[in-house]
Amino acid sequence: MKTFLATLTTTLLLASPALADGKIYVQLPDLSSITGAEAEAFLSEVVLANVVSSNCTGYEITDEEWSLLTDSADILAREQLRLSVDDYDSRFYGPAFDALDRPETCDQAGPGVQPTLDRLVELGGSREALPDQDAAYEAEQVRHASWDAMEQPRKTKTK
Repeated sequence: MKTFLATLTTTLLLASPALADGKIYVQLPDLSSITGAEAEAFLSEVVLANVVSSNCTGYEITDEEWSLLTDSADILAREQLRLSVDDYDSRFYGPAFDALDRPETCDQAGPGVQPTLDRLVELGGSREALPDQDAAYEAEQVRHASWDAMEQPRKTKTK
């Protein structure tokens, strides 16, 4: 019986790629109407909320809320602003992490974490895990592949 349970557990773990990567997938908001300077400002807000909630005591969030923040930031950066990964990191995550060096950042930015999450929910996002995590994992892989394809330099024919 122990062998059967061990085999069953191993089989279930191997058959669950979304669960195996440890990420929880949530319904993401529709950010398509947020463009240009508004997208840049909102991306800064979302990234700072992510960094603060991950590093400041008293402003912790759930795994579902973390996914809502990080995946929404990725959509703003990659789909709305068409940023490369390097530009995204240097222009948004770098300054957010630099802000942690200032002692007042947690107290000043921490209260903004929940309102940022609230706005993402108002735009159609959710703080609840999607029921089909495997399908959500597959959808995320497709989204990331499309972003990677956009970032590839175009090849031109030369004579």
